[in-house]
Amino acid sequence: MSEALYSLAHPQWFETIERFAFRPRYACVLEEIMPLGWSLERHSMWLGASQGRPIPPQGFKIHVSTIQRHAIYVLRTVATACFERDVTFKVAGDHEMLHQLNSRSFPRGNAGKFMTIYPPSDDVFLKLIEELYQRTRSTEVVGPYILSDRRYKDSKILSYRYGGFQAMRRLGVDGTRPTYIQTPTGQAVLDKRLPFFNLPDWVADPFPVEAPAAEGESILCGRYRVESAIKFSNAGGVYHATDLETGNPVVIKEARPLTNEWNFGGSFVDARALLDWEWRVLNRLRHLDCVPRPVQLFQEWEHTFLVEEFINHPTFWHFWANPDNIFAPFVRLPGAVERFVPKLARLGLALLDAVEDVHAAGVILCDLSTRNILVDPATLHVKIIDFESAIVSADTSDRGLTDYARNWHTPGFLHPKRVERGTATAEDDFYSLGMLLYCAVVPAQSFFELNPEARDRFLDGMVALGVPDVVRDVIRSLLAGEAARARQLLLTIVPPQPVLEQ
Repeated sequence: MSEALYSLAHPQWFETIERFAFRPRYACVLEEIMPLGWSLERHSMWLGASQGRPIPPQGFKIHVSTIQRHAIYVLRTVATACFERDVTFKVAGDHEMLHQLNSRSFPRGNAGKFMTIYPPSDDVFLKLIEELYQRTRSTEVVGPYILSDRRYKDSKILSYRYGGFQAMRRLGVDGTRPTYIQTPTGQAVLDKRLPFFNLPDWVADPFPVEAPAAEGESILCGRYRVESAIKFSNAGGVYHATDLETGNPVVIKEARPLTNEWNFGGSFVDARALLDWEWRVLNRLRHLDCVPRPVQLFQEWEHTFLVEEFINHPTFWHFWANPDNIFAPFVRLPGAVERFVPKLARLGLALLDAVEDVHAAGVILCDLSTRNILVDPATLHVKIIDFESAIVSADTSDRGLTDYARNWHTPGFLHPKRVERGTATAEDDFYSLGMLLYCAVVPAQSFFELNPEARDRFLDGMVALGVPDVVRDVIRSLLAGEAARARQLLLTIVPPQPVLEQ
């Protein structure tokens, strides 16, 4: 489960989700239409509605997905049908829980399931899912595609899978307690919540579809051969691919519709809109050497894909975690400071050049962190990636995208005054750059939101161990937004090389 869920109850300390207080709107809707004999009970992030009757241990369950705009209508419509047929169900506790279910970081096998319905028999399952389909088919309600399920007909909110109704758990050798279901012979097998539709061997699909063709090469847009997955999230994957037209390696970023949706004053932004925005920003910056070259934006099925140049370099984080570069644990070793400081200075100048070039093109990055900087280990040249949260100062065409960018950040790299200021400026990017260099010296920046005074203490402590004062002064200058002074200080460590005449 994502860290965001654990921090909902308290902004600084991780708590169980039970400590989060639901807003009452969903419960009020259910209590308004709930027949006598029914009750609501909280389970983790869910509200369960039942009559207290036992339910089968497993079977076909119905999942309902939706987005916040449609949630009340969907809840009322689906719950009414369940009450009429005496079918137990659960629903996300409130709008915030629904937002988490549809968020980028929620586990893909569980994401998107606004409501889960537990029909007591296959016959009830077949009748109820068709009835829900008929009640919602003429509306425009939509929801994210649930990866673990199969959609029912052409519905945008109804899907189904076979799995456990009651949590049958066993302690595993790794200390976890996964859920199980039983085979017809009574054998316990894992109830796998996979990011694709999967039925147990002994269960037949009640709505069989034509078997897909045998898998071969995965070619997107008739041009890009997917070689491997770099990472996955609920909002879509990132893939390493080959451009068959040029033979060049590329990166493909995927955006699933209606995932990672944000509402800013009635302006809605989802993963697809953010990927489209990143495409626009990349094209604005395509003349810069510090930005990957954008190749193509296209849609296949319901998903949007952005293709860009592949940069085969480690992230800033992985660069400094390399045994040849890692510093803080070995600061006392002979020669450690002398090897580290020039490298830090050269990288600091490269980052300053890149950020100022981006600013000169009218773009504020808003989210600059160890994960979206790539470093060439040989030259220390840098590339900035992930521009979905950037702001184009001259572009006021989409308030929702701008508000998203202003509110998005990586913990530990956010300027303390940005929230109260209500906007992002160049100063914020320089602050993040300062935290990047700080992280190279000692990676403790996430702690400073809990104890701001520790920021100076840690730096002073590293100086006491032999780090030159100028490194501390560079970082403090950047944190104060004084980029020109930081550059002057860096040049005292690594003076510019003279240009030789031809």
